Amino acid sequence: MTEMHYWSVAETADRLKRGDVSVLEVTQAQFDRISAVNPAINAITTLVNEALDVAKALDQQGRPEDAGPLWGVPVTTKINVDQKGYPNSNGVAANADAIATEDSPVIANLKRSGAVIVGRTSTPEFSMRWFTSNPIHGTSKNPWDAKLTPGGSSGAAAAAVACGIGVIGHGNDLGGSLRYPAYCCGVATIRPSLGRIPAMNPTQSAAGIERGPFTQLMAVQGPIARSIADLKAGLSGMSMQDPRDPLWVPGRGHARDARGALTVGYAMNPFGGGIDPEVETAMHTAIAAFKDSGAKLRAVAPPAAETLPSLWGTLMFTETEALLRETIERKGSDEMWEYYQSFIGHFDIADVKGLLQAMQRRIVCQRAWAEMFSQVDVLLLPTSLRRPFFNDQDFENPASLGKIVSAQSPLLAINVLGLPSVALPTHLDDRTPLGVQLIGPMYQDEFVLNAADRLEQELGTVWQHLT
Repeated sequence: MTEMHYWSVAETADRLKRGDVSVLEVTQAQFDRISAVNPAINAITTLVNEALDVAKALDQQGRPEDAGPLWGVPVTTKINVDQKGYPNSNGVAANADAIATEDSPVIANLKRSGAVIVGRTSTPEFSMRWFTSNPIHGTSKNPWDAKLTPGGSSGAAAAAVACGIGVIGHGNDLGGSLRYPAYCCGVATIRPSLGRIPAMNPTQSAAGIERGPFTQLMAVQGPIARSIADLKAGLSGMSMQDPRDPLWVPGRGHARDARGALTVGYAMNPFGGGIDPEVETAMHTAIAAFKDSGAKLRAVAPPAAETLPSLWGTLMFTETEALLRETIERKGSDEMWEYYQSFIGHFDIADVKGLLQAMQRRIVCQRAWAEMFSQVDVLLLPTSLRRPFFNDQDFENPASLGKIVSAQSPLLAINVLGLPSVALPTHLDDRTPLGVQLIGPMYQDEFVLNAADRLEQELGTVWQHLT
């Protein structure tokens, strides 16, 4: 029998509805799990102690007739979003005591859905790396192999979920920060379409510091989970409207059915540069599984794919240089400042004319991809072009940063386009998780999840092998 801390959303909801367990028992099981495994993975920075009181209150109130799927379900939240009474440090030592006085929209939605927040998960400084370590909380570890990165910047959320801490882990994705951790830790995630989950931080807004315009266009909030079914529940619970985010968009109601005729486009590596043989194996595994499911497979050449990562870099780092460079230099660690200066060297910084031309190129690429999706239903790509890197490799081996940036081309491309993408594992290679991502048309998030569910039915999940 599956241990309580590994119950899915559906099993937790079913056991609570039948009265087999109380919300308090489910929550206490999470606290026990954190005590047992967090010392090894260093994912949870802070216990949310009022979770036990929240659980007691839910038990006293009883399960509502219209309860959503997350009612009574334990979740974790990342330390770069505001949660009332807790620091939003964003991994920066100077912000370690920056206590939020109000919940961000995604936290408010989780609470409204009846989810029980049990812990806060770590992030790198400024949430700006594909590795998860910071001067406040140290280094988060990959539960499969402590020598490997759990990914970043939501690496701690993915590591926690893989170990049975939280049924859903909250994270966010500006340059792959949901999908890369899921890839490294052998779990699943969705990078939703732009605006599907409301986003803002009240502490920043009150200080007159809003997200930069290109961050607004490319960053999203999202769930990490052990299964596609749990991702669906997580997306539902997180995506309710909040007037504080004027860019919020509703879902499309009933999603397209992905169980019948389905045409899956695939591209092994349209980005140039190297690709590890194990990543090719992950792609071939997913292609074979889709064929076994009865889907039609078609090799495609995604439009302008090779140029999209550099377009991401131009938009992102032109903005960062203008709005954040001084803050990173002043508040970041010496390692972070050196990393940042090296990181921007891999991309072109634009003047005003160049920035406007970059935005013109973006819409041209978005249009071309929309036309591609009239020929295929979804697109299968690698999540990363390389096996998971060694932990803190970017800091410890700066000469390898170019290889790291190149490997993340499939991640950066999707952020530029703003499309929904589901990352899920395909298999283990000597206890190292490998996987793929499945991309779909704008705002068809639930359909992409349905297609990913079809793939997962063939592949299974890998977290059960984590011992």
